[in-house]
Amino acid sequence: MRHPNVPLPMPGTVQKGVALAAVFVLKLIVLQQLRGHPLTQANSGLDTTAYADLARQVVDGNWGLGPSLYYVSPFYIYFLAAGLAVFKSFTAVRVLQIALGTVTVGLVFASARVWFGERAAWIAAALAAFTGLFTFYEVLIVQASVDAFLTSTALYFLTLGVRPVVPPEGGRYGTGEKNDGTAKKDGSGYRTATRGRSGYGTSRVVSAFRRNAILLAGLIFGLQTLNRPNVMLAAIGITVVMVIVLRRIQPAVLLVAGLAVGMAPAAVRNVVVAHEWTFVSSHGGLNFYIGNREGATGFYLPVPGITPAIVGQEIDARRVAGAALGHPVNDAEASDYFVALSRRWMMAHPLDAAALFLRKLYYTFNAAHVPLPHSYPFYAYDENTALRFYVVGPWLLIPLGLAGLVFAAPAHRTREYLIWASFVPAYAAAVALFFVAERYRLPLLVPLCAASGAAIDAALRAIQVRRWRSLAAGAGAVAVLAIAANWRLGLDDGRWLEGLRTAQQLAILQRYDEADRWAERLDTPGAAHYGAGRYGLGAQLLMLGHPERALPHLQAAHRQDPSNARTDYALGQALLGSGRAGDAVPHLRRGFDAGIELPKGGLDLALALQSTGDLPGAAAIISRVNPSPPDDVEAWLRVGRLAAEVRAPQVAEPFFRRAVQLRPGQASTHQQLGLTLLVLERFDDAARELAEASRLDPRDPDSLSHLAYCELKLGRAPEARSHALAALALKPDDPLAKGIIRAGGSR
Repeated sequence: MRHPNVPLPMPGTVQKGVALAAVFVLKLIVLQQLRGHPLTQANSGLDTTAYADLARQVVDGNWGLGPSLYYVSPFYIYFLAAGLAVFKSFTAVRVLQIALGTVTVGLVFASARVWFGERAAWIAAALAAFTGLFTFYEVLIVQASVDAFLTSTALYFLTLGVRPVVPPEGGRYGTGEKNDGTAKKDGSGYRTATRGRSGYGTSRVVSAFRRNAILLAGLIFGLQTLNRPNVMLAAIGITVVMVIVLRRIQPAVLLVAGLAVGMAPAAVRNVVVAHEWTFVSSHGGLNFYIGNREGATGFYLPVPGITPAIVGQEIDARRVAGAALGHPVNDAEASDYFVALSRRWMMAHPLDAAALFLRKLYYTFNAAHVPLPHSYPFYAYDENTALRFYVVGPWLLIPLGLAGLVFAAPAHRTREYLIWASFVPAYAAAVALFFVAERYRLPLLVPLCAASGAAIDAALRAIQVRRWRSLAAGAGAVAVLAIAANWRLGLDDGRWLEGLRTAQQLAILQRYDEADRWAERLDTPGAAHYGAGRYGLGAQLLMLGHPERALPHLQAAHRQDPSNARTDYALGQALLGSGRAGDAVPHLRRGFDAGIELPKGGLDLALALQSTGDLPGAAAIISRVNPSPPDDVEAWLRVGRLAAEVRAPQVAEPFFRRAVQLRPGQASTHQQLGLTLLVLERFDDAARELAEASRLDPRDPDSLSHLAYCELKLGRAPEARSHALAALALKPDDPLAKGIIRAGGSR
């Protein structure tokens, strides 16, 4: 029996609890289906691996992650590190993320209830619960997994900070309280309760509550800026609107103060660890350049010279900027360099830049899936997960939400509502300022869920009271927006590429049968990329050192597309690795002569010719090889050594010389160049290089004995004897040093 002093739970509270529990279970089903997928693992590459590696470093005690600026947005690094430190499991972190996603649904309900009413809030929560993109990103180890939660939290506190505390006289507030006529306006224009049943007490308490809520909203926006830098611009936009509509500075100051406090940890870390004064990570300038330059499309396009991956961007951006500026640069200087490039282009082409921005703004509100790097449609449909039943997405939320923001706006609190609603255009502009990708647009869907609930609720109310004209106007607006939002842009939704990445990752995991099935599935006759799936898997197997496994895939790809030079060359590599050098030569030669970018600069053709005994042919090919990557000293040494093996020292010499230029402090580069010059009988130059090699590594007897030989040839017998004796001291049985002593090194 219930104790008489223990109140029964409120029916609304029970309903909400049950609903949120159901939401969590639905998300848990998707987590269970995707947690074992090869592309969702911490070692799957791209963003996931970068964040996992950085989080592990933090757990291991490297809190500062120095010495440079962060090369990714830092908030999720520490969120993931905290989760791993507590739970010791990536799966547990994913469970935490879907729990936060469940809270997001509740916060969407709470915000929508304030602005649009109870029924609209339930509709908005249902839309958020079945928005597949929210659940999909919540089960991944990427920064976007917490974006919806942070956005909904910030917007909820913003709602608490700017809403009228009580409704107009006689009206109802979201809590079901009535205004009993005891409300009055405070200095900001807000209606505040001084007595009665509002629950807030005095106006001073209400004002303090509102100030704290605005401060917290700014704080959350600041933290989210460390996760999604575009949010800073959106928060600044909200601040401007706040000043305009409230005609007061204090609320805006509180929001900016919270924003600064939220962003402060990164700024302090950058000063202490990287010795650079900046609020942001190092990739902001590069992202701005990707979206604002000649040939920019509004979407991600690789930048020449920069590896299209997070870790590659960290290193390559500095290298490219440093090469252009003529001196080494730090992270901030590299970012500034790319911003300057964009600024120069925009100033030289203002109309093109303006048109590009407007186009990107439209793309932001287009429902097309823009994968970077994950393809949502692949996991929803090709992998046959429960996501296929999550029918709500941008295709619905964008037209309904935009219509709801305008047509369902609360008439009695328009000024305050404008502050909350301004997040949508402000954040959309912040995305369009850079470039558009699906995960970048994710925060927009949070307020659009609330506004979509309002739009549906408004339509239901119009039907109930038979306001057909109003209903027709709203439906017409939604129809126009739906056509615009769902207009096909002809973009690749990434499903095929995600399938290829799945096959390649399965090969890395040594799940070869599954990888083979995926490759066959990708290469069904009539497919847009017919033959490319087999080639992609074959190329991956080659990289893994399994030419025999790669061979049947590359043979099939070559049959399907015999004119493809890349396939030809890869097939030659597989044949060479399988011990069939003679069969490999024609395929390698066709790929080499096609002028395409080749692995190792095309060295495999030279190796195949060497294996067949055609040493002059191998030397001729080596002279045309461009080592890759061009600043890798080992690549230049590798080519030079092969040239020496095929008895072409004149071909080897420039490769070894370039290695010396790249690594002047490495003894082996000077030794290799010196030995080659010795073979070419350029004894003076050889002695100089071998002497430098001996200085850098005085414990190497080979450099000393060959230096002694050069000195003997140059007629400097005492020096020859001295070096020979030094070599024998290190290696008593050195035959060259012994021969020099016997041949006259004592003269």
